[in-house]
Amino acid sequence: MTRLMDVITAWHAQVPETIERISSVAIAAISTDSRSLDAQVEEVVFDVLNSTCKFAGAGIVSVHPTVLARSRSLLWWVTQLENSRVEPLPLDADLTELGTYQAGLEDIEWYRVPATTGRPHMTGPFVDYMCTDQFAFTFTVPLEISGEFYGVAGIDMTVRSLEEEIESLLEDVSPDAILLSNTDLVAISLDPQFATGSRLKSRQLEAYDLTLVPGTLLTIAAPR
Repeated sequence: MTRLMDVITAWHAQVPETIERISSVAIAAISTDSRSLDAQVEEVVFDVLNSTCKFAGAGIVSVHPTVLARSRSLLWWVTQLENSRVEPLPLDADLTELGTYQAGLEDIEWYRVPATTGRPHMTGPFVDYMCTDQFAFTFTVPLEISGEFYGVAGIDMTVRSLEEEIESLLEDVSPDAILLSNTDLVAISLDPQFATGSRLKSRQLEAYDLTLVPGTLLTIAAPR
């Protein structure tokens, strides 16, 4: 169990500082009325995505009038294989679900929760049709200037990137062990009756010993 928790912690370790780095650059650019917001965010995101294979995407999303006056709502890049190299490629809002749902962006969890709580949030796992076309976690933090919400900064990490590291360690805990996200959402399951993305009910959770991985919203569930 200790080794499993250490590996999960290491997988998650870069998330807070990386998002803070992106958000700091974005807030500084917005605050100074810089017309180079796109370029500054792109520079830090490229550096982030090229520094590790852990992150599948990163950037900022905003529908604040100040941002939209000099940029687009979706400043987000994903890692894709190009000419045998992994390169960050920009997403086009008009070609993603954001283009369809932009008017109701406040209803999308990874945007809505930071906007309403003012706190970082982990969404997922969910099938990320907008970016990775895989089950993914999206980590977002609010972009706030003088108490006003301007959007979110965030990163995507695929479930597969974690599963490859912990599957055998999870099996050592139990042949039917589960890794849960946000207390009750299945992230990785060795029990075939529970699929990634499904939600366990309270009565189902009672059959497990739950161990929260410190510093994360991930929980190891071992059948009693």
